[in-house]
Amino acid sequence: MVFYKGMPSANPEGRGKFKYPMLENPWNTRYSRMKAQAKFRMQEFNLTPQEYMKLWDDSGVKEHCGSKPHQYCMVRKDPIEAWSYNNCIIVPRRMHLKKQVYEACHNYPETNWQDKHGVKLTTEDVYKEWEKDHE
Repeated sequence: MVFYKGMPSANPEGRGKFKYPMLENPWNTRYSRMKAQAKFRMQEFNLTPQEYMKLWDDSGVKEHCGSKPHQYCMVRKDPIEAWSYNNCIIVPRRMHLKKQVYEACHNYPETNWQDKHGVKLTTEDVYKEWEKDHE
């Protein structure tokens, strides 16, 4: 059967089923795109959907994920290693763009990301900061 513009699709729920049903809609798409982009760049990808969501949930900036300079993105600490839970951190996109420009245009030596650059905060870290401010 041929479908023309304006005709209803065969699947009333949309274009198809999600590949990773354990993730909500926007996160399912983001994870799939990230995995496809890693495959295109011939990078090893060992991050499961659950680990992907855990990284974003633990960061505390899940609702600010995006590609604009004021949002946040996921990067690898060591660009040679695979995309994995222990090798990924969430950083401000502005910091990521700044690092790319300095290394590409200003002949700044390439450096790896470190844990201190990430925004991953645990409840204990937030509590310790609060105690320091209120002593």
